[in-house]
Amino acid sequence: MDECDVVVIGAGHQGLVAATVLADAGLSVVVVEANPTVGGAVQSDEVTLPGYVHDLYATNMNLFLGSPFFAKYGAELGNQGLRFARSAHPYASAFPDGANLRVTCDQDTTLAMWQEHSPADAAGWGRLRELFEAFAAAYLPIYTSPQPSWVAMKSVREVWRHRKSISPGDLAATLLSSTRALGDRYFSTPEAKSLAAAWGMHLDYAPDIAGGAVFPLLEMFADMLGGMSLVEGGAGRLPEAMAALVKARGGTVLTGARVARVDVDGSGARGVTLADGQRISARHGVVSTVVLPRLVQDLLADTALPNGMAAAARNYRFGPATFMLHLALDGRIPWRDPRLSDFAYVHVGSYVDDMARTYQQALAHQLPEAPLLVVGQTSVVDPTRVQRAGQHVVWIQVRMVPAQITGDAGGRISGTHWPDVRDAYADRVIDILEAHAPGLTGQVRARAISSPDDLERANSNLAGGDSISGSHHLDQFLMLRPSLGLSRYRTPIPRLFLAGVGTWPGGGVNAISGQLAAETLLRTLRRRRFPQIRPGPGPSSSVHPG
Repeated sequence: MDECDVVVIGAGHQGLVAATVLADAGLSVVVVEANPTVGGAVQSDEVTLPGYVHDLYATNMNLFLGSPFFAKYGAELGNQGLRFARSAHPYASAFPDGANLRVTCDQDTTLAMWQEHSPADAAGWGRLRELFEAFAAAYLPIYTSPQPSWVAMKSVREVWRHRKSISPGDLAATLLSSTRALGDRYFSTPEAKSLAAAWGMHLDYAPDIAGGAVFPLLEMFADMLGGMSLVEGGAGRLPEAMAALVKARGGTVLTGARVARVDVDGSGARGVTLADGQRISARHGVVSTVVLPRLVQDLLADTALPNGMAAAARNYRFGPATFMLHLALDGRIPWRDPRLSDFAYVHVGSYVDDMARTYQQALAHQLPEAPLLVVGQTSVVDPTRVQRAGQHVVWIQVRMVPAQITGDAGGRISGTHWPDVRDAYADRVIDILEAHAPGLTGQVRARAISSPDDLERANSNLAGGDSISGSHHLDQFLMLRPSLGLSRYRTPIPRLFLAGVGTWPGGGVNAISGQLAAETLLRTLRRRRFPQIRPGPGPSSSVHPG
């Protein structure tokens, strides 16, 4: 039996954040990871051809770069060789008739684009910019704080005190608005409304879901102001550098070490037992980044749970699934408008009604006929992903698809199991992209597919292929993630703490919940008067969405 101060379950980026903060405070930490590599949903590999490096899941690192964790440890991560490639052409939207909208970090160029497209939309963009600045001032401190908290109340109060052209009513309406309502309020053309709605689909916000406007509002302007950043050489270099930080502080990171159960006795969580029978004892606690339903059903299956925790696990909802397609190309995507070739993300998803239809088809277990494509032109941003000039890798996230299939909304694909339809559905994705970029098919040298089944098999937190590991609708957001009684990273089981995507603030490579969970554990120890515990990195207001 091994012994340490804290066991962290999961070597995804949140688990590694928690381990770094805890080790920095003087605790001995062991991180246990079931997979053979660290990273969770932050991975990269040569999955198409040798020499073509693809981000397998997450790719946009803006949230991480804006986090309090990076503010403190960024220089040290740089010493481990971690570098970022930034695009000043963050995102665009392409439409069936060849029209497109393009947002760059050059604000004058972006405004000129809007003026050329529609003076009314240009005016709406300006009003939205004012709303963003007021809303971000209130929301971003909330984003980096446990919920509920006095920080949230203070932040809202400060916005009220310093309000100028934006009324509290506008802020409240934005918090509750759907993406369709946001677009209708500020834009005139269907293209502009689609630009906003596409960002909601990155989570599970279809155009008519309340609360969906928040993420698009923050994302549209934060990306314009800061660009979009990827890990140079592949996303997997981020968790590798983070694991090095843990080890430099005396921590241990075990891979290929699946946890069979969390060991709980009358005094609380006392450690974990691995699948091979090894037991790791934890003097001060266990931090789990396993999403709540799996934690309860698998790792606490033999533990008598408080009713609130058991109910929260039963009621936790996953959202629609994601389909991933990775392409190795002989050249850049041959867009109808060559200007799109410079952009980190291009949304290909037609209009707001089309996105609403896609969402309904996915919920009805139908393969969507025309899903939203998030086309990541990875090697345009980071040329180190390929060995020779002219080669390219493309990351395509398809939002949304069903986890279980009963039919095809397009009426052309037969089969009701993902292993039987994955190739045909990849063909559909390429056909959609070909319509926007004639000649693409001839440039594809190889492709790699991750269906919802593949995503869950690679990472059990991605249940049903849900790439954000749980719905972000209002009933499972803020202080309700994963439930009201569990939202502050502490569980009713003494010494058992929660972190990861299933806790606030949810999806994205944000490095927030790992730090907040670690700080919660450290506060508990300080109350118990362990003088050797050193302060953590503390809060920061530098975080921005990405």
